[in-house]
Amino acid sequence: MRHAVSLRAAVALLAVGGCLLTGCGEGSPATPAPTKPSAGKPSNEPRPGDFNGDGYDDFATVLTSQSKDRSRSEENLVVVYGSRDGLAPATAQRTSPGTEFAYFTSPLRTDLDGDGYTDLVVGRGRADSRLTTLALFGGARGLGPATELTALPADFRPLAAADFDGDGSTDLLDGGQGGTGDPAATVPGSAGLLLHGPFDSKGTPKRQAALDLDQHGYATPTTATTGDFDADGKAEVVFTYSFDAEEDESAPEDLHTVGYYEGDEVGLARDPAREPAITEAVETFDGPRTPATGDADGDGVDDLLLPTQLKVAPADMPAKGGALTILYGDRSGLGAGREKSVIEGEDGAKRRTDYGSSPATGDVNGDGRPDIVVDTPDFRRHDGKVTLLPGGPGGVPSAAGEQTVDAGTDGLPGTPNPHYWNAFDHQPPLLDVNGDDHADAVVFAPLYEKRKGAFLVLRGTDDGFTPTKTQLFTPDEVGVPLRLK
Repeated sequence: MRHAVSLRAAVALLAVGGCLLTGCGEGSPATPAPTKPSAGKPSNEPRPGDFNGDGYDDFATVLTSQSKDRSRSEENLVVVYGSRDGLAPATAQRTSPGTEFAYFTSPLRTDLDGDGYTDLVVGRGRADSRLTTLALFGGARGLGPATELTALPADFRPLAAADFDGDGSTDLLDGGQGGTGDPAATVPGSAGLLLHGPFDSKGTPKRQAALDLDQHGYATPTTATTGDFDADGKAEVVFTYSFDAEEDESAPEDLHTVGYYEGDEVGLARDPAREPAITEAVETFDGPRTPATGDADGDGVDDLLLPTQLKVAPADMPAKGGALTILYGDRSGLGAGREKSVIEGEDGAKRRTDYGSSPATGDVNGDGRPDIVVDTPDFRRHDGKVTLLPGGPGGVPSAAGEQTVDAGTDGLPGTPNPHYWNAFDHQPPLLDVNGDDHADAVVFAPLYEKRKGAFLVLRGTDDGFTPTKTQLFTPDEVGVPLRLK
C-alpha cells in the first residue's frame, strides 16, 4: 500500500496548516488588537464549537503566512468568534509557535478542566526539539493564553480527546510515534499512552495506561476518530495507519490499516471484528481515507462517516467512483443495528473518487434532521466543491435533493482565481456561528481575491446554503496576510 500527498493538497497546505486551533497573541503593528467577544456562561455539557458559552459557535484554524520578503514562512493560530451577525473578524486572536520552523499538531476541542467551557489542546514542536502540549482554556470572554501542560510526559502527542473510561472527565490519547515502516524512521515506533482525567492546570492526569498500538514497531496511528458508537458512556476510537509494505519483506504479516478499540475502565481494548467493514470503506491504493464521527440519523448515538472509493475488479484497477459510507452506531455495537448507507450520486450517477472527503453532520436547513456536508477536493482542476446531503424523512441523509456549491456558483461574494485551483473546501466541524439554529460551513479558498485568500461562511438557511447570504472575510482582516506568490 502506498501513501501519497496530492498536488492539490500542496497548494492548500501552503496557506492552511490545520484546523480547529486558536491562540491569543497581540495584534501586529498594522492590525489593531482584537476586541473581546460577548460574555457567555458555563454549561454542564458545553458545545464543542463555542469557546465562551455565549451561544455562538467560534471558528478556529491554523494559517501559514510568508514574511514580507517571502524568505520564510510562519504558522499562525487564529480564532474568530461568532456573533449575531456571524463570524466577527475584529475578535480574531493570533499567536505563533514562537520559533522558526515550529509546527502545531492537529488541535482538539474538549473541556479539559471540567469548568463548563470548551478548551483547545494542541502539540507544539519542531524537528530538533521535543514536543510540548499546550492548552488554551475557554472562559466567559473567550480562550485564554496558551499554557504549557508541564506535568504531561515528555514528547506527549495529543492525538485524541474523549471520555474513554466513562467517568465524566476528558482523557487524552497519544497513539505513539514513528515505526520501521516509515523510510525516514531510525528507531522502532514508540508506544502509545492514555492519560485519564480529570487534569489540573498543569496537565497532571489522574492515572495513565500504556497502549500497544505500533504493530510490532512497524507503524503507529496516523489519525484517531473517536465517538460513543454503542451509547455506553465510554468512547471508542478508530485508528488509521499509513505505510508502504507492498515490497517490504520485513513487514509483519498481521499488519492492518484500521484499528478499532473500545474504551473501558482500564484503557483500550481492541475489537478486530469491527475492523473489516471500516477497512473496506476507507482503504485505497494510496492509503486509508480519514473517517469522521457524527449523528447522521438523529437517534442520539454516534455514527461513523467513511469516505469511500468504490472498488472494481481486479483490485489494482482505479476505483470506479466515490461515495460516503455510514456505519450506524447502536447500543449493540457499531454496525449492529441499522443497515449501512452508501451514498453515491442521485439516480446512480457516478462521483469523483475523492467525493466524500471531510464529512461533517449538522442541521443546515433547520428542519430538525441531521444533514451531511462533504467535499470533492479535486473537482474541476483542484477547484473544489462542497456538497450538502439533506436528511431524509427516515432520518438518513441521501443524495435526493442535494445541493452543491463551488467557486463558480452564482451569488457568491468575492473573486475566485480564474485559473481554478481555488481549493474550495469546507473545514469541519459545521458551526452555528450566528445562533440561528442552522449549521454553517466555513470554506477557506487560498487563491481567492487575487491570491490574498478568503474565508467564505456558507450560511445555513431553510433552503440549505444560500450563496447570496455568504459571508466573506480575508486573512488580512484577521491579521495574517498570506503573501502567496
